[in-house]
Amino acid sequence: SVWAPLYAKLAAAYLDRLPRGEVVDLFPALAGPLAARILAHAMGVPDASDEDMQRWSQTLIDGAGNFGWTPGPFEATDIANGEMDKCIRANAERVRAEPDSSALSFMVNAKNPIPESQIIANVKIAIGGGINEPRDALLTILYGLFTNPDQLEAVRAGGKWRAAFEEGVRWVAPIQASSRLVMEDTEIRGCFIPKGDTVMTIQASANRDEDVFEDGENYNGLREPNPHQAFGNGPHHCAGAHLSRRTVGDILLPMLFERFPNMTLPDPASVRWHGFGFRGPLNLPLLLQ
Repeated sequence: SVWAPLYAKLAAAYLDRLPRGEVVDLFPALAGPLAARILAHAMGVPDASDEDMQRWSQTLIDGAGNFGWTPGPFEATDIANGEMDKCIRANAERVRAEPDSSALSFMVNAKNPIPESQIIANVKIAIGGGINEPRDALLTILYGLFTNPDQLEAVRAGGKWRAAFEEGVRWVAPIQASSRLVMEDTEIRGCFIPKGDTVMTIQASANRDEDVFEDGENYNGLREPNPHQAFGNGPHHCAGAHLSRRTVGDILLPMLFERFPNMTLPDPASVRWHGFGFRGPLNLPLLLQ
């Protein structure tokens, strides 16, 4: 009752900015800033700008992936952390005085609240992974549909937007790998993994498992069932899965095609893909009409 109308209102406002009859790169024009704006409201930091939210997110991603321990990314994360701390603390005082439906408000006003440091860390984790996922999912789904026009026609005719969404995050998982700590001695398919080891779960591979998915290397917007692992599983299942499904699958995709029913992808070969741990298109130039 609170969030769905707000998501739809924000999506409509950002779509209103897009020019008709022109080729527009949806990465900077829609997918990135809208994901940032929705997350800012959901987490309880609505005064953070789209630009700051996106910069903070990418800075945290770059720092987490700085396996070479070069100083530049860590220096950038130090600056971003200071800015986020200030923003989150100010908003914590705001929602303490006037509670709302945001995640920050629920944490601050809980009957037995967790320490401030954990509250701040939770918001930062969401910023670090909660913008690129819906952003990259939207762009990937659109690319998959436009390069498979028969599927696009069927999805539109049947309103199969949720199926198109699930297939997009399966086909190119926005978060392709995650680290996990082994809590007890384990054996998987004859491979012994001792307690205390750190392992990587590769969602990118699981989502194309030949034993589960037929033609898993291809996008199929009508694929059902679709038991992908793009959001992980178990107690560490992605906390933002519902937010992404609602905003991208239920609201933004149908709204975008309603607003621009004849839009096209003029040059699929121009779309550039990047990343492994975090993967998605770096651009998506569409002719909006």
